[in-house]
Amino acid sequence: MRFEIIAVLSTALSLAACSPDPVGPLAGETARVRLASASPDAGTLDLLVNGKTVAQAVARTEVSAPAVLEPGQATGLIRSSGSGTALLTLPLALESGRSYTVMVAGPVGALTAMLSADTGSAGTPPPPPPTPVDSGALPPVLNDLVRFRILHAAPHAPPIDPYLTGATASLDTLPTIQPFAYGSLALTADLIRWPGHWTVEFVQPGSSEVLLTSGDLDAKAGELITVVLGENADHSLRVDVLRE
Repeated sequence: MRFEIIAVLSTALSLAACSPDPVGPLAGETARVRLASASPDAGTLDLLVNGKTVAQAVARTEVSAPAVLEPGQATGLIRSSGSGTALLTLPLALESGRSYTVMVAGPVGALTAMLSADTGSAGTPPPPPPTPVDSGALPPVLNDLVRFRILHAAPHAPPIDPYLTGATASLDTLPTIQPFAYGSLALTADLIRWPGHWTVEFVQPGSSEVLLTSGDLDAKAGELITVVLGENADHSLRVDVLRE
């Protein structure tokens, strides 16, 4: 990334010395977009932006490499890689210097797609196991931790309370994200936790009734785990997990 930015800036400066005319967008004036699929049966998918293919053959629980695009309003099209069949379209509002993920969820008969802005990480992880005061242990860095994202991608589901807890822990006093309705996602900042066993439980609002769970998630240091609340063709709910 650093060498790419340096190369673009060097070229821009050289051309500017010869002409006052603009030389095109700099690295900070572009946007990045990638495709992720949580669909159980849509097969491999492609993403086209304004007719140009920017991601190909993305299978279930996979994420494509980011494509560099010009910012602005655009149209995204999801199609089946095998047949080229167009499955759905969505508007894309891309800002300079931002990175985005187009998330596809649900079965092919009830496919949905959302554009989410990838952000930085925030939050304080639970306390680590105790260490001796004089051990000289350094503060944890991001590679030592786990990042979680939780997305509501079920268009016919009501608001639901999600909880991210230790696999054997009881529910917290408050949901991890609130409100959590269709289109909501935990991307104000990634949820930071220590490696270990975690679970995401989706609970009936105002109660402790667990409607759906991700099951045990054995989270490794450095992972980004995205938990997607989606729905089947009959509007029943499902949970899919992507790991990066």
